[in-house]
Amino acid sequence: MKKILFLVCISAIFASAQTPPVTAIGSTAALIVTTPFDQPAPPTRKGLINGWQASIGEWSVKDASLHGDEVPADHHPSSCIYRVEATDLIITAQFRLGTSEHVAFGCRDSIAPNHHLGRTFISRDSIWIQKMSGIAKTTKVEKLAEIKTPMDPEAWHELTIEIIGDHYRARIGQHILEAHHERFKDAKGLIALIVKGQGAQFKNVSIWHARPLSVSSEKAKP
Repeated sequence: MKKILFLVCISAIFASAQTPPVTAIGSTAALIVTTPFDQPAPPTRKGLINGWQASIGEWSVKDASLHGDEVPADHHPSSCIYRVEATDLIITAQFRLGTSEHVAFGCRDSIAPNHHLGRTFISRDSIWIQKMSGIAKTTKVEKLAEIKTPMDPEAWHELTIEIIGDHYRARIGQHILEAHHERFKDAKGLIALIVKGQGAQFKNVSIWHARPLSVSSEKAKP
């Protein structure tokens, strides 16, 4: 009986991880990775953590979530990365701001050392999308869309990002932002979870290859 219950639980978790998200401009193709961040991991600054790579700052997994903290000595927000080879993408995740200033979900391109491409930022009072290029001191940023709205720092929020061609769409709860830029068409080589400050959490992060919705699907939408 215990074995049956165990298998049922495992099947339910697997099915949940494979369930495609509700999307608007693209549809999911092959799943690249899905990470619940439910395997405890001690604080690390450069090590692997549930299959992702701690890059900057300090990261750990506890209480069934990934915790990200900026380290003041770094003079840079913390980041935890996953390498991909993709063009069109769909990203889903749950996050909690906690005591952090903001969190961001970033994409970098495939040009070594993976130049910045675009990000969705969420703070306690706003959400915005920016286009990026360059790396380190050569980084250039252009804010393309923003909404001002209060975000409960203690609540878990759901996020879906769709990057299809030059079209970038982010949905956080019921808030939707969209932007267009040629930069978004470029190949993606890296996805990053980013924290400014300390106390943010992430869980159930999934990344899919994506394709544009078919013309027939678009016409069928109400």
